[in-house]
Amino acid sequence: MIPILSAAAAQWVGRATSVLVESLLRRGSDLDSSEAQAAVERLATLPTEAGFVLNVIWLLRLRALLARAQGEKSPYRDYRERYRKMATELGFEGQMAWANAMP
Repeated sequence: MIPILSAAAAQWVGRATSVLVESLLRRGSDLDSSEAQAAVERLATLPTEAGFVLNVIWLLRLRALLARAQGEKSPYRDYRERYRKMATELGFEGQMAWANAMP
């Protein structure tokens, strides 16, 4: 059985994954894109406490960035809009600013 991460521990995993994924996407090689995708999938399967929204919001952002980097316009727009909506609903000002800066 895989232990569930506490919110205190899990809050840093989403942020660290974001830094990694954004760095990989900036480098831009095919291998970097594959590694970024794998990092996002690891975050998506991370067991957390029920109702923990931080990983969800990070996943929306990262999936939008991946879709954009891969030229997938429709999925990009969908993830971006879902990210904007969630950031606004939660009142996460930093996330709102990042979401609104996405073209």
